[in-house]
Amino acid sequence: MTASKFRFVIIEKDSFVARDMQDGLQSVVPGCDIRRLCHPGQLSDHLADASAGDARAVIITKLSLAQLDQNGISQLARDRNAAIVVRLGEDSPQEVTARGWLSLASPFTWDDLAALAEELSESCVE
Repeated sequence: MTASKFRFVIIEKDSFVARDMQDGLQSVVPGCDIRRLCHPGQLSDHLADASAGDARAVIITKLSLAQLDQNGISQLARDRNAAIVVRLGEDSPQEVTARGWLSLASPFTWDDLAALAEELSESCVE
């Protein structure tokens, strides 16, 4: 699976942050599909689309681990084989990693996004 086989689903209310992340991801993962959602309730439609094709869905959010569980995102990601990337804030990197998920610094840089893309690509090769 090449890096362009990713569908990034960014759950972010702040349009500036979402746009910066989108631009950074497009720069480091040419050809990727990126969706921005303001509310987690819109997620299942975008994951359903990705599961039908060969793109691997990657959910990027700053929601806490508790919120991911409460909103059903954790289970939905498991059901649809989607990766979860938690922007750090409320939970520690160790707590995120313990769930088998990836973390992203907050605030993030484009170098952070490049490192994330590399990590995702490596996890798809295994």
